[in-house]
Amino acid sequence: MLSRLAESFFWIGRYVERAESTTRLLQEHHQLLVEDRTVSEAAGTAIVLDALGMKHDGVNTRAAFIDAVVGHEDDPTTIAGSVFAARENARAVREVLAGEVFESLNSTHLLLTRAHVPSQNPGAALHRILERLLVVNGSFEWEMSRDESYSFWTIGRALERIDMTARLLNLRHEDLWFEAGPTTTLRSAAAITPFLRTGFALVPDEVRSFLVLDRELPRSMLHSASVAEDAVRGLERQGVAGSDDLLREIGRMHSALQFADRDADRKTINELITTSQQSASRASELAAEAFFRQTGTIVWSH
Repeated sequence: MLSRLAESFFWIGRYVERAESTTRLLQEHHQLLVEDRTVSEAAGTAIVLDALGMKHDGVNTRAAFIDAVVGHEDDPTTIAGSVFAARENARAVREVLAGEVFESLNSTHLLLTRAHVPSQNPGAALHRILERLLVVNGSFEWEMSRDESYSFWTIGRALERIDMTARLLNLRHEDLWFEAGPTTTLRSAAAITPFLRTGFALVPDEVRSFLVLDRELPRSMLHSASVAEDAVRGLERQGVAGSDDLLREIGRMHSALQFADRDADRKTINELITTSQQSASRASELAAEAFFRQTGTIVWSH
């Protein structure tokens, strides 16, 4: 498989996951700011922007918060920027991509650029964005062959999911909103119903352990690490060479999460969150070194 194709599929997975996770977080956190006025808007917006790595100078109202996180296409940390980057990568591999993937990404991009997300009442617009992104993921799952392109997309999505879950947990909603914080965290991860089915108490420590160590939740760190490891092994079965270092990094991360105690204390869970996020970042760099960086033209001497 050409390195440019592999890289595009990898980054489509990452950018679509980033856009979806950021949209969910924005939707739920904005609702929290509306319903609970005990925390100032400036403080409530600053913790999200810090977690997402966005600048927050002058962002001290809900309206400015919406505009900042929706953002512009030139900033890939924002929703609009992530969708634009995913769309550009999809354009580069359009000839080998399921048609609905590009069409859905393009319609989402147009929704963000032509139809302004209202800063006072963004719920409906954000819901439409989520729907279009879910179509992208569904098209990949239902229409893409399980070949190298699917494996690279899966690795990118899984690594980004680990990173975004870590960012969500680093928000520590419960520190400012002890009662509503755990619920907001779960809703931001699309995990409220699976958590309630476990029967665990809806308290901060149980929520954090669930999002890190649950084996069945698709958005947990443990499940994402397992998916990433399976995808790298899939590349090996397909005859793609050069994945040894990447498999070793992801395998170590997966093992640390897999054999952690579900009832581990808060310090241990926090360490797992930090080390897993760092490992996901290293894995992304290793994937780039192994598969995406072209070596250049060989000049033969006489």
